[in-house]
Amino acid sequence: MRDNNKTPLAKGLVACVVATLWLALSLTAFAQSDNASITGYVKDQAGAAVAGAKVTIKNETRAFERNTTANGEGYFVITSLPPGIYSITIEANGFKAYKETGRALAPNLPSTVDATLQPGQVTETVTVTASVAQVQSETATVGRLVETKQVEYLQLNGRNPLFLAQIRPGVQGGSLGGNSFGLTSGGLNINGARTQDYLLTYDGAVGIRTRSNGTSIGTADVEATQEVQILAANYNAEYGRAAGGQIRIVTKSGTRDFHGVFYEYLRNSAFNANTWDRNRNTPANQPCDDPRFEKANHCRPAPFRFNQFGYSLSGPVLIPGTEINKERNKLFWLWGQEWVRARRTDNTTIRVATQKMRTGDFSELADPNNPLRVVRYIKDPLIAGNCNANDQTACFRDGGVLNKIPANRLSPNGLGFLKAQPEPIPGFFTATGQNFFQARPAETDQRKDTLSVDFYPNERHAIKYRLSLFHFIDTSAFRAGTDRAPQIIDRPNQSSSINWTWTVSPNWISETLIAGSRDQVFIFVDTRGNKFQRSQYGINYPYIFPQKEIFDKVPTIDGVDQFVSIDGGPYPASSTGPIYQVSNNWTNIRGNHTIKFGGYFERAGQNDFDQINVAGTPGGTNNQNGRFVFSNTTPNATGVAIGNVALGLFETYAEIGERSFTPYRGHMFEWFLQDSWKATPKLRLEYGVRHSIIQPYYSLWRNMVVFDPDSYDPKIAVTQNPANGFITAGDLRARYNGLVIPGDGWSKSAAGRIPIAASGEYNFMFRGKSKSYSDIHVWNTFQPRFGFAYGFNDKNVFRAGVGRFLTRLGVSDSVFLGGNPPLQPTVSITRGSVDRPGGTGGNAFPLAITTQDPIFKNPEAWTWNATFERQITSNTLVEVGYVGRRGLHAQRERNLNQLRPGTVQANPGVNVDVLRPYKGFGIIRSTNNDANSMYHGLQVSANRRFEKGLLFGVAYTMSKSWDDGSAQRDVVPNAFDVSNLWGPSTFDRRHVLVLNAVYQLPFFSDKSKLTGKLFGGWTLSAISQFQTGNPATIATNDDFAGVGTGSGSQLWIVNGPITSGNKQFSQSTSDQNYWFNVSQSGRTCNPSNSTNNGGTKDPSSCIFTEPNAGTFSTQRSRGILYQPGFQNHNLTLSKDFFITEGHRIQFRAEAYNWLNHPNWGFNSDNLNPRNGANFGKVNNKSGNREMQFALRYQF
Repeated sequence: MRDNNKTPLAKGLVACVVATLWLALSLTAFAQSDNASITGYVKDQAGAAVAGAKVTIKNETRAFERNTTANGEGYFVITSLPPGIYSITIEANGFKAYKETGRALAPNLPSTVDATLQPGQVTETVTVTASVAQVQSETATVGRLVETKQVEYLQLNGRNPLFLAQIRPGVQGGSLGGNSFGLTSGGLNINGARTQDYLLTYDGAVGIRTRSNGTSIGTADVEATQEVQILAANYNAEYGRAAGGQIRIVTKSGTRDFHGVFYEYLRNSAFNANTWDRNRNTPANQPCDDPRFEKANHCRPAPFRFNQFGYSLSGPVLIPGTEINKERNKLFWLWGQEWVRARRTDNTTIRVATQKMRTGDFSELADPNNPLRVVRYIKDPLIAGNCNANDQTACFRDGGVLNKIPANRLSPNGLGFLKAQPEPIPGFFTATGQNFFQARPAETDQRKDTLSVDFYPNERHAIKYRLSLFHFIDTSAFRAGTDRAPQIIDRPNQSSSINWTWTVSPNWISETLIAGSRDQVFIFVDTRGNKFQRSQYGINYPYIFPQKEIFDKVPTIDGVDQFVSIDGGPYPASSTGPIYQVSNNWTNIRGNHTIKFGGYFERAGQNDFDQINVAGTPGGTNNQNGRFVFSNTTPNATGVAIGNVALGLFETYAEIGERSFTPYRGHMFEWFLQDSWKATPKLRLEYGVRHSIIQPYYSLWRNMVVFDPDSYDPKIAVTQNPANGFITAGDLRARYNGLVIPGDGWSKSAAGRIPIAASGEYNFMFRGKSKSYSDIHVWNTFQPRFGFAYGFNDKNVFRAGVGRFLTRLGVSDSVFLGGNPPLQPTVSITRGSVDRPGGTGGNAFPLAITTQDPIFKNPEAWTWNATFERQITSNTLVEVGYVGRRGLHAQRERNLNQLRPGTVQANPGVNVDVLRPYKGFGIIRSTNNDANSMYHGLQVSANRRFEKGLLFGVAYTMSKSWDDGSAQRDVVPNAFDVSNLWGPSTFDRRHVLVLNAVYQLPFFSDKSKLTGKLFGGWTLSAISQFQTGNPATIATNDDFAGVGTGSGSQLWIVNGPITSGNKQFSQSTSDQNYWFNVSQSGRTCNPSNSTNNGGTKDPSSCIFTEPNAGTFSTQRSRGILYQPGFQNHNLTLSKDFFITEGHRIQFRAEAYNWLNHPNWGFNSDNLNPRNGANFGKVNNKSGNREMQFALRYQF
């Protein structure tokens, strides 16, 4: 059954608009404001307060105006102002009027104007120009602003302004040279937080999808982006929903004058440098350094055509013949559209089974000098003895040929699996042993629509409406390196918000926000041609669940050692994630106190029709057509995964049947109270509390199933066959022993949608649990926050603060409770034959289950900071700060049905699933919020605001981030002891330096002259990044500990200190260029000591060795190595041609990685001790120069 999720958003938007005013009047909630504020003192020349001075602030582009009066101390506050450029006028009897122009007010970070009035007549005016740079003395928030000039001129490969957050300290991510124009959260980590812990908003609307807080909902249009605001730490109680910072993107509005821009950005592979990988992975007889082949396809960049074009128009709303908005000060609009048309050729270079191997002849692998660079010896499981480089007694032989399996021992489906791999190219071998190269076209089309409407009916009301529509279709070339089941993705996204600011009086202001966002995903298998069909390769094993979305589709085939996997994928699939927000805050100015209070309501969810998850999990699958996993360590097999494929001996097999989609929903309510107190002219105190009540997600139809250990009754446990794990006895209650359907019964809406709801035979699974199963935490979710800012003078300020912050989790993309049996039939089988993975028929299998912790606390963090900021010139600020963060209750996973260490070794010949504590179940993978983290960071920045043609920024972060789980999909290897997992976060980067600059070249700068128009108007801008590398861990998927499948990677033993190698790039498997040494000093780690074709137990020679059978490594060796760092340099040269005043044409030439600097990196071989030839080396490079040209017309 499927949900018709692709309903037009228009209905919801119309309803949202109609309901706005009624809701705004009736709700008492709070909005996380993107408005600005300004404070200050009014004094005379003797320093005495000027009470009763009238303060007027006026927007210079929209004629929006607000007034207030200074109190008895001369202090004034004006809040809830739309960000923009303002003029401030201060008037008092007996004094000249004070007027400041050009004051830029940023969202969320208050600005200060301290005015000294001169004696005279109020009709006289003293006018000053606002300082371009100003220290942040009115809030303790660690906040950073990306200003308009940076958005306009700095290089954005893909034109997504989100990535500009990286030019501020404490924000870390990948290369700014990478092309990213689609849906993404940027992979950003703010102050040591996970990516899922930060919040992205578009004009207050949540911009992160509900599916695991993953990618963005749409992307912002650069032309419509006014500013990018980063709230990194210690933000006020007004802001919630995220424990790891906020990135708030503010959209431009129209102004009194009409403005527009038309543009196109063009990229073409002809302008680019070839990639290092393509230069290297060329046929041996056609080297690129030979002039005869320098123009061959493989010696040039992969074909790529990229066009990004659009327009943005804005201005006042004028209706000819009417008086509506005649003064151009009431109603404004902005409308923009941007298209992307990307046509590329993707490449894959992989190692595939040779023609001989497809017939069961693996003799090539016995040759130490074979061009595949893989040496393996295939053991005959029917013969006792050794099979390795020194002793081939028990190796397969047929007709005297070593490593050849007799035809009568081969599996028809196993050979079909090998035939499903692409066929090798005769004579083609790369330096690292790949024997297949393919190039295929891939296409992406994208469109963004942006609407902005601002209405100012009078000085007491301001209404802003924002709408963003996103359209995205991508047709991929490969899936997991082959063209067997590529996908087509259709992702329409929408977000909309209405913000109403009501100035009840100068001392009472209300801000109301109503917003809605929706992420939609529709994914299909590209069925053009027949390569996705399993029948093409002779694969015909019987399914356990015959009903399939696509019956004739290839399975997923993983773990084939050094050879390519086949991924049939989880598609077709779909999901829709709606988020609805209603909120309002109230601001009350009482003397020197600015008090805010309110509450917030959010309803969010996910209409899920995905097949379990988007990546295969240990022992499980996302592919209805099945997933086979092969292993070098399968007992009673060949000792080599690809040999096991030929014999048809799998390690695990999983399959799922059809399912209904699951409509997850959950609610959140929050309230806050905060006070910002100007205790003295130099001291600002901020204190408040936020309370979050977050309901875990539940199903509207009650079609989700969890495993509840308290509900498992061992007295009625099933019995199982020790040899194969099949269930031999047990009724329905025994089969579903411990499984719970949360709630007190099926909802009415389940009728006709959930097949098992009609029969009633599973109603015993309703066991009195709440519909969301996990607890709602009410009393331990108060979040106190405190901070202060002390201004020594107007150029020096010290800020500090501490606070608690909570994250609202999304619906897991790894644990999908709506896909558990009996809702979706699922089976996971340990070890069997690929020709009949379900056995001889009529068998009942152990169930594979995903579940979640009934406690399931909200991820949270305590952060603290101390910052000193100094204004060194009128336009330049320097800031030095420390930020600390303690993360608690982060999400990770564990196998509840894991065996005790050594159990497998103590029970030879017994199926793993028979030994598990919960009988009748295979892997029970549970998501738990029990990981913790710690971050310490020194953050230094220097920023010159744009003035006199120059802007620059320096951001340096020296930090250390440690945790015992860096991602929600991290699976705990040892479910009984996690003490050795504490180590560097996988995203830890010790040093990050980012430089940026915009410089308008000063020659021929007079635009009124012909020489200025022809030869002037040049601007140079640049971004440079330097980052040290991320941690790496030496762990493999082997079950050394004997705990069964489904428990993640297991750590290897580290013998002695790890020393650096010569840090030279490895040119071949035979050189001695190591990034880190793999041998003990004075010795050689010899793979001939192998116990398993490359692994070793010899600690006298090797740094890394296997743990003893039946044991885990207890060392804290997670993240023990650091990979190479990277650097990236982007450069833009632009030329403005000034046609008339207000009209110009701009030409831009942008170069990403303009130095063509290749960055080194590890691949999986470099971190696998079984790969003696490449282990410990760096033999991979990435990054090439890419050019982009643009033409723009602006007025």
